[in-house]
Amino acid sequence: MVEGRRADLRRMGSEQNAQYKRILAFVIFLTAALSLITATFLNPHFMKGQIRTSYNRAVIVRQVNKNFDNLADLVNARSEDNANLLAEAQTEPIADRMIDYALGIHWFKVSNLSLAQQILNDIDQGIDKGSSTGAQIINRKLKKQGSSAPYAIIRAFNLNVVTLGANIAGLLLMVNIIIVIVTIISLFSLINDMRSKTNLRLLIHDIAAAGMWAGFWLILISGLLALVPVIFDVDNVEFGFLLEISSSVFLEYVIAGVIIYIICAIPWQATSAK
Repeated sequence: MVEGRRADLRRMGSEQNAQYKRILAFVIFLTAALSLITATFLNPHFMKGQIRTSYNRAVIVRQVNKNFDNLADLVNARSEDNANLLAEAQTEPIADRMIDYALGIHWFKVSNLSLAQQILNDIDQGIDKGSSTGAQIINRKLKKQGSSAPYAIIRAFNLNVVTLGANIAGLLLMVNIIIVIVTIISLFSLINDMRSKTNLRLLIHDIAAAGMWAGFWLILISGLLALVPVIFDVDNVEFGFLLEISSSVFLEYVIAGVIIYIICAIPWQATSAK
Protein backbone atom coordinates (compact mmCIF):
# COMPACT_ATOMS: atom_id res chain seq x y z
CA MET A 1 0.00 0.00 0.00
CA VAL A 2 2.86 2.35 0.83
CA GLU A 3 4.60 1.49 -2.45
CA GLY A 4 1.39 2.21 -4.35
CA ARG A 5 1.09 5.63 -2.70
CA ARG A 6 4.69 6.42 -3.58
CA ALA A 7 4.05 5.41 -7.20
CA ASP A 8 1.00 7.71 -7.26
CA LEU A 9 3.07 10.58 -5.88
CA ARG A 10 5.80 10.01 -8.48
CA ARG A 11 3.17 9.93 -11.23
CA MET A 12 1.56 13.10 -9.94
CA GLY A 13 4.98 14.73 -9.71
CA SER A 14 5.80 13.72 -13.28
CA GLU A 15 2.45 14.98 -14.59
CA GLN A 16 2.84 18.26 -12.71
CA ASN A 17 6.37 18.68 -14.07
CA ALA A 18 5.14 18.05 -17.63
CA GLN A 19 2.38 20.62 -17.11
CA TYR A 20 4.93 23.14 -15.81
CA LYS A 21 7.09 22.61 -18.92
CA ARG A 22 4.11 23.06 -21.27
CA ILE A 23 3.10 26.31 -19.56
CA LEU A 24 6.71 27.49 -19.51
CA ALA A 25 7.16 26.71 -23.22
CA PHE A 26 3.98 28.66 -24.04
CA VAL A 27 5.05 31.66 -21.92
CA ILE A 28 8.51 31.72 -23.54
CA PHE A 29 6.98 31.42 -27.03
CA LEU A 30 4.44 34.18 -26.33
CA THR A 31 7.11 36.49 -24.92
CA ALA A 32 9.45 35.88 -27.87
CA ALA A 33 6.71 36.23 -30.50
CA LEU A 34 5.20 39.43 -29.10
CA SER A 35 8.66 40.95 -28.54
CA LEU A 36 9.59 40.22 -32.16
CA ILE A 37 6.31 41.68 -33.46
CA THR A 38 6.83 44.82 -31.38
CA ALA A 39 10.42 45.20 -32.57
CA THR A 40 9.60 44.58 -36.26
CA PHE A 41 6.08 45.09 -37.60
CA LEU A 42 5.25 47.84 -35.08
CA ASN A 43 8.65 49.55 -35.33
CA PRO A 44 8.79 52.29 -38.00
CA HIS A 45 12.61 52.29 -38.12
CA PHE A 46 12.74 48.55 -38.79
CA MET A 47 10.00 48.63 -41.43
CA LYS A 48 11.59 51.54 -43.29
CA GLY A 49 14.77 49.51 -43.48
CA GLN A 50 12.81 46.43 -44.51
CA ILE A 51 11.21 48.09 -47.54
CA ARG A 52 14.68 48.96 -48.81
CA THR A 53 15.74 45.34 -49.19
CA SER A 54 16.07 44.20 -52.79
CA TYR A 55 12.82 42.19 -52.90
CA ASN A 56 10.61 44.49 -50.81
CA ARG A 57 11.79 47.57 -52.68
CA ALA A 58 10.19 46.18 -55.86
CA VAL A 59 6.97 45.44 -53.95
CA ILE A 60 6.78 49.01 -52.62
CA VAL A 61 7.52 50.56 -56.01
CA ARG A 62 4.73 48.49 -57.56
CA GLN A 63 2.22 49.36 -54.84
CA VAL A 64 2.93 53.11 -54.80
CA ASN A 65 2.70 53.19 -58.59
CA LYS A 66 -0.63 51.38 -58.37
CA ASN A 67 -1.93 54.14 -56.09
CA PHE A 68 -0.41 56.76 -58.38
CA ASP A 69 -2.32 55.21 -61.28
CA ASN A 70 -5.51 55.59 -59.24
CA LEU A 71 -4.56 59.24 -58.77
CA ALA A 72 -4.26 59.62 -62.55
CA ASP A 73 -7.86 58.48 -62.91
CA LEU A 74 -9.07 60.88 -60.23
CA VAL A 75 -7.44 63.94 -61.81
CA ASN A 76 -8.37 62.87 -65.38
CA ALA A 77 -4.78 62.26 -66.45
CA ARG A 78 -5.09 58.62 -67.47
CA SER A 79 -3.01 57.54 -70.46
CA GLU A 80 -1.90 54.25 -71.96
CA ASP A 81 1.61 54.46 -70.44
CA ASN A 82 0.51 55.14 -66.86
CA ALA A 83 2.14 51.98 -65.47
CA ASN A 84 5.19 52.51 -63.23
CA LEU A 85 5.26 56.27 -63.65
CA LEU A 86 7.27 56.85 -60.49
CA ALA A 87 10.86 55.74 -60.13
CA GLU A 88 12.24 54.01 -57.04
CA ALA A 89 13.65 57.23 -55.56
CA GLN A 90 10.22 58.88 -55.91
CA THR A 91 8.27 56.09 -54.20
CA GLU A 92 10.46 55.69 -51.10
CA PRO A 93 9.62 59.09 -49.48
CA ILE A 94 5.91 58.35 -49.92
CA ALA A 95 6.26 54.91 -48.33
CA ASP A 96 8.30 56.40 -45.48
CA ARG A 97 5.58 58.99 -44.80
CA MET A 98 2.93 56.31 -44.53
CA ILE A 99 5.07 54.12 -42.26
CA ASP A 100 5.89 57.04 -39.93
CA TYR A 101 2.19 57.94 -39.83
CA ALA A 102 0.96 54.41 -39.09
CA LEU A 103 3.60 52.93 -36.79
CA GLY A 104 5.33 53.91 -33.57
CA ILE A 105 3.91 55.56 -30.45
CA HIS A 106 1.13 58.00 -31.29
CA TRP A 107 -2.27 59.18 -30.15
CA PHE A 108 -5.54 58.08 -31.73
CA LYS A 109 -5.66 59.51 -35.25
CA VAL A 110 -8.82 61.00 -36.72
CA SER A 111 -7.41 63.02 -39.63
CA ASN A 112 -5.08 62.13 -42.49
CA LEU A 113 -5.17 65.50 -44.24
CA SER A 114 -1.65 66.40 -43.06
CA LEU A 115 -0.34 63.06 -44.38
CA ALA A 116 -2.03 63.72 -47.72
CA GLN A 117 -0.40 67.15 -47.90
CA GLN A 118 3.01 65.63 -47.13
CA ILE A 119 2.57 63.04 -49.89
CA LEU A 120 1.47 65.81 -52.23
CA ASN A 121 4.64 67.74 -51.43
CA ASP A 122 6.75 64.61 -51.97
CA ILE A 123 5.16 64.12 -55.39
CA ASP A 124 5.74 67.74 -56.33
CA GLN A 125 9.38 67.68 -55.19
CA GLY A 126 10.13 64.25 -56.63
CA ILE A 127 8.74 64.84 -60.11
CA ASP A 128 11.04 66.96 -62.25
CA LYS A 129 11.78 67.38 -65.94
CA GLY A 130 13.59 64.05 -65.95
CA SER A 131 10.47 62.19 -64.81
CA SER A 132 8.11 60.39 -67.16
CA THR A 133 5.72 62.48 -69.21
CA GLY A 134 2.72 60.85 -67.52
CA ALA A 135 4.01 61.72 -64.05
CA GLN A 136 4.58 65.34 -65.05
CA ILE A 137 1.05 65.57 -66.46
CA ILE A 138 -0.41 64.21 -63.23
CA ASN A 139 1.63 66.68 -61.18
CA ARG A 140 0.36 69.59 -63.29
CA LYS A 141 -3.21 68.34 -62.91
CA LEU A 142 -2.74 68.16 -59.14
CA LYS A 143 -1.55 71.76 -59.00
CA LYS A 144 -4.69 72.81 -60.88
CA GLN A 145 -6.80 71.01 -58.25
CA GLY A 146 -5.71 73.57 -55.67
CA SER A 147 -7.08 72.94 -52.18
CA SER A 148 -8.92 69.79 -53.30
CA ALA A 149 -5.66 68.03 -54.31
CA PRO A 150 -5.05 66.50 -50.83
CA TYR A 151 -8.48 64.88 -50.97
CA ALA A 152 -7.58 63.25 -54.27
CA ILE A 153 -4.44 61.91 -52.56
CA ILE A 154 -6.58 60.54 -49.71
CA ARG A 155 -8.78 58.61 -52.13
CA ALA A 156 -6.00 57.42 -54.44
CA PHE A 157 -3.73 56.17 -51.65
CA ASN A 158 -6.56 54.79 -49.45
CA LEU A 159 -5.42 56.98 -46.56
CA ASN A 160 -8.64 56.35 -44.63
CA VAL A 161 -7.61 52.69 -44.46
CA VAL A 162 -4.09 53.77 -43.46
CA THR A 163 -5.59 55.83 -40.63
CA LEU A 164 -7.58 52.81 -39.44
CA GLY A 165 -4.42 50.70 -39.63
CA ALA A 166 -2.49 53.33 -37.68
CA ASN A 167 -5.02 53.22 -34.84
CA ILE A 168 -5.02 49.42 -34.80
CA ALA A 169 -1.20 49.37 -34.82
CA GLY A 170 -1.08 51.88 -31.94
CA LEU A 171 -3.50 49.76 -29.92
CA LEU A 172 -1.54 46.59 -30.69
CA LEU A 173 1.69 48.24 -29.60
CA MET A 174 0.27 49.15 -26.21
CA VAL A 175 -1.37 45.74 -25.75
CA ASN A 176 1.84 43.96 -26.80
CA ILE A 177 3.95 45.90 -24.32
CA ILE A 178 1.50 45.16 -21.49
CA ILE A 179 1.29 41.45 -22.37
CA VAL A 180 5.08 41.13 -22.66
CA ILE A 181 5.52 42.71 -19.20
CA VAL A 182 2.87 40.40 -17.73
CA THR A 183 4.37 37.30 -19.37
CA ILE A 184 7.86 38.16 -18.11
CA ILE A 185 6.48 38.53 -14.57
CA SER A 186 4.61 35.22 -15.00
CA LEU A 187 7.79 33.61 -16.31
CA PHE A 188 9.78 34.52 -13.20
CA SER A 189 6.89 33.49 -10.96
CA LEU A 190 6.65 30.12 -12.70
CA ILE A 191 10.40 29.54 -12.45
CA ASN A 192 10.36 30.40 -8.73
CA ASP A 193 7.50 27.95 -8.22
CA MET A 194 9.42 25.24 -10.08
CA ARG A 195 12.56 26.04 -8.09
CA SER A 196 10.76 25.20 -4.86
CA LYS A 197 9.88 21.73 -6.17
CA THR A 198 13.13 20.61 -7.82
CA ASN A 199 16.89 21.03 -7.73
CA LEU A 200 18.89 23.50 -9.80
CA ARG A 201 20.08 21.01 -12.43
CA LEU A 202 16.59 19.76 -13.22
CA LEU A 203 15.26 23.32 -13.18
CA ILE A 204 17.81 24.41 -15.81
CA HIS A 205 17.07 21.25 -17.79
CA ASP A 206 13.32 21.91 -17.80
CA ILE A 207 13.71 25.60 -18.67
CA ALA A 208 16.04 24.73 -21.55
CA ALA A 209 13.61 22.06 -22.79
CA ALA A 210 10.74 24.56 -22.70
CA GLY A 211 12.90 27.08 -24.57
CA MET A 212 13.65 24.47 -27.25
CA TRP A 213 9.95 23.80 -27.71
CA ALA A 214 9.26 27.54 -27.90
CA GLY A 215 12.00 27.91 -30.54
CA PHE A 216 10.57 24.95 -32.49
CA TRP A 217 7.07 26.42 -32.59
CA LEU A 218 8.45 29.82 -33.57
CA ILE A 219 10.35 28.19 -36.45
CA LEU A 220 7.32 26.16 -37.59
CA ILE A 221 4.66 28.89 -37.41
CA SER A 222 6.90 31.61 -38.87
CA GLY A 223 8.08 29.30 -41.65
CA LEU A 224 4.49 28.51 -42.66
CA LEU A 225 3.53 32.19 -42.64
CA ALA A 226 6.60 33.06 -44.72
CA LEU A 227 5.49 30.53 -47.35
CA VAL A 228 2.02 32.06 -47.85
CA PRO A 229 3.06 34.49 -50.67
CA VAL A 230 5.11 31.69 -52.24
CA ILE A 231 2.31 29.12 -52.28
CA PHE A 232 -0.58 31.50 -53.04
CA ASP A 233 -0.88 34.27 -55.60
CA VAL A 234 -1.37 37.41 -53.51
CA ASP A 235 -0.92 39.97 -56.30
CA ASN A 236 -4.67 40.35 -56.76
CA VAL A 237 -5.49 40.12 -53.05
CA GLU A 238 -6.33 43.31 -51.14
CA PHE A 239 -3.23 44.26 -49.14
CA GLY A 240 -1.37 41.38 -50.77
CA PHE A 241 1.73 43.57 -50.79
CA LEU A 242 1.71 43.46 -46.97
CA LEU A 243 1.82 39.67 -47.11
CA GLU A 244 4.80 39.85 -49.45
CA ILE A 245 6.68 42.22 -47.15
CA SER A 246 5.71 40.15 -44.11
CA SER A 247 7.18 37.03 -45.73
CA SER A 248 10.74 38.31 -45.42
CA VAL A 249 10.12 39.42 -41.83
CA PHE A 250 8.82 35.96 -40.90
CA LEU A 251 11.99 34.47 -42.35
CA GLU A 252 13.90 36.53 -39.80
CA TYR A 253 11.61 35.09 -37.12
CA VAL A 254 12.67 31.62 -38.29
CA ILE A 255 16.30 32.62 -37.75
CA ALA A 256 15.39 33.94 -34.29
CA GLY A 257 13.68 30.62 -33.52
CA VAL A 258 16.77 28.68 -34.60
CA ILE A 259 18.95 30.86 -32.35
CA ILE A 260 16.62 30.28 -29.38
CA TYR A 261 16.63 26.54 -30.05
CA ILE A 262 20.42 26.32 -30.25
CA ILE A 263 20.99 28.50 -27.17
CA CYS A 264 18.60 26.33 -25.14
CA ALA A 265 19.94 23.05 -26.52
CA ILE A 266 23.39 23.66 -25.00
CA PRO A 267 22.30 23.84 -21.31
CA TRP A 268 19.67 21.12 -21.95
CA GLN A 269 22.37 18.73 -23.11
CA ALA A 270 24.76 19.79 -20.34
CA THR A 271 22.16 19.09 -17.62
CA SER A 272 20.92 15.80 -19.06
CA ALA A 273 21.21 12.79 -16.75
CA LYS A 274 24.38 10.78 -17.35
